[in-house]
Amino acid sequence: MMRLYFYIILLLLATQQLFAQQIVMHSNYMVNGLPLNPAVAGTKTFAPIVLGFRRQWTGIREAPVAQHISYHTYVAEQIGIGAYAFNDVAGPVRRTGLMSALSIQIKSSYKTRLSFGIAGSFSQFMIDRDKLITEEPGDQVVLDRTTNQLIPDLATGLHWYSHQFHLGISIFNILQTKSDLFDIMTPVTSTLDRTLFVNGSYRFGASSENSISFEPAAIVRIMTNAPIQFDLSGRLFYNQQLYIGSSYRHLDALAFLIGFDSHKLGIGYAYDIGLSNLNSHHSGSHEIVLTFKTRNNNKNTTNRSTFSNRVYDCPSFK
Repeated sequence: MMRLYFYIILLLLATQQLFAQQIVMHSNYMVNGLPLNPAVAGTKTFAPIVLGFRRQWTGIREAPVAQHISYHTYVAEQIGIGAYAFNDVAGPVRRTGLMSALSIQIKSSYKTRLSFGIAGSFSQFMIDRDKLITEEPGDQVVLDRTTNQLIPDLATGLHWYSHQFHLGISIFNILQTKSDLFDIMTPVTSTLDRTLFVNGSYRFGASSENSISFEPAAIVRIMTNAPIQFDLSGRLFYNQQLYIGSSYRHLDALAFLIGFDSHKLGIGYAYDIGLSNLNSHHSGSHEIVLTFKTRNNNKNTTNRSTFSNRVYDCPSFK
């Protein structure tokens, strides 16, 4: 198994660009939109603290594991801020980083808003040489291609939403920086490719009077030099709190979803059944997301779709 990992990593390191999946795709992407779009920052009636954990391909030694934590809130009526930290590990390879987001919302209609977001990020790529077992001790390729790299980048996005729906588009890895902040004279050959996300959802029966509601959702991921990837999902809610659902990731996995979403706390769990040729070597993937809703001031909706009322002086009465 370790030899298999070595050959995979060696292949990736020997190329000028990475053509495989580079960013972890979460089955509970409907729960936390900030990692997919910086424009989501500050668009809720509460300030969510989200903790996420994903263990992929259970049963395969040193299979990918991912953790993340995020927080966003509104600091003014039309301004939101947020932060997202992540840690993705696959065998000897580790990618950690931090993204900070800023958004500005404008009223697009009586019940909808349009949010503009921008984010800056730092990602560190690390390879633990001690976990690499080579046929030839002190292999020069490993020594030359396993440097740690700290890479800055930018992301931006649009997020159109109301209390019933949302539609977003975002671009990550805009800069595709070719410099390592640890060593600016050494060119970076393993930068992340520019990635476009398009996602949306609609809640049928979102009114609090309805005991049953349904939310279909979808996300499309378009990446340079890689096939288009998409997820199709659906969740059935009871009393706007308990839900069950499923999600299909194109040619990759079928996920089963279950969760609870209250005024103060949210819990979501997903179990993925693999659909690729790798399925016979593992027993599925597990993912759990915890949401703590701070600053919650509205029990009936989760999106700030209308601005608070203001009183203006009217020139006609002066």
